[in-house]
Amino acid sequence: MAGHGYESGRLNLPFVGISTFGKRPYVEDWATIDADVAIMGAPFDFGTQWRAGARFGPRGVREASTLFSFGHAGAYDHEHDATYLPSDVRIVDIGDADIVHTDTETSHANIETGVR
Repeated sequence: MAGHGYESGRLNLPFVGISTFGKRPYVEDWATIDADVAIMGAPFDFGTQWRAGARFGPRGVREASTLFSFGHAGAYDHEHDATYLPSDVRIVDIGDADIVHTDTETSHANIETGVR
């Protein structure tokens, strides 16, 4: 397993760089996904009647997932002294589904397209 130091790649600490899920690579072109798992956000909260904000959920999950993550070496769990999501599991972040403000049906169709 790769270490967390410069000898195995950039240290890439949680507070530097672009926030992707678990510090994994970002793939913009969905036709080129080559991974075991692809993470996609669905920032949708049109049905909220009071205190909207669920649309910020995917961004919050990505930021939280970087807390103990090193993209090249998995995510370290200090409570269990274990590393999860090792680099042999190919995970990519494909960004968010396109949400069209005030158009629920199109937004849902775009989320479905991303999931498929």
